[in-house]
Amino acid sequence: MLDIREQLKSCGKNVNIDKTAHIHAPHRLTVGNDVTIMPGFHLQDELRIASIGNHVTFYPNCFIQGSGELVIEDHVTFYPGVYLSVGNKENSLIHIGHHSHFAPYAVLYGHGSLRIGPYCNIAAHTVFSTVGHDYHTKAQLMADAPTITGPITLEEDVWIGANATIIANTHIAKGTVIGANAVVTHDTQSRGIYIGVPARHTRNR
Repeated sequence: MLDIREQLKSCGKNVNIDKTAHIHAPHRLTVGNDVTIMPGFHLQDELRIASIGNHVTFYPNCFIQGSGELVIEDHVTFYPGVYLSVGNKENSLIHIGHHSHFAPYAVLYGHGSLRIGPYCNIAAHTVFSTVGHDYHTKAQLMADAPTITGPITLEEDVWIGANATIIANTHIAKGTVIGANAVVTHDTQSRGIYIGVPARHTRNR
């Protein structure tokens, strides 16, 4: 059986890819040094740009789809079941900064552009919702209407608690803490702590 590492666009040293991993278009994927991809990994589509940095780990059953742009910097960890939907439009992208991590079953949508800075701590079941249904439509069912998208940006040193949802067109400032179960619908201020639905500023760190 052909080693998948030999099919990559570029492959660094000490790269371990489980034999059950599925990479649809390995010739588009650049992989750095000391990368581990565990069982059940699935990269479904052919990404326009696909780059994985050094010291990146995908724990079991992570799933990636879309044809946009995916850039993962160094020292990033994806715990089991993280889902990345990169998107298929020209502005579809997911960029993840160095030393960030994503706890189990975090969901990242890049349809309207998702940029996550360095040293970000993302708890389990967090959803980054850059895409949604157009609920304003009256001429057709929402499921049949064109989707609406918007960017999400996280600066560095952000901590997002479990089960939080970040809505499109929001900018999370440096050092922000988002409480568990919060729904973020507007920009935050640096070092602020936000809780609730919708998330509100309660105090500063």
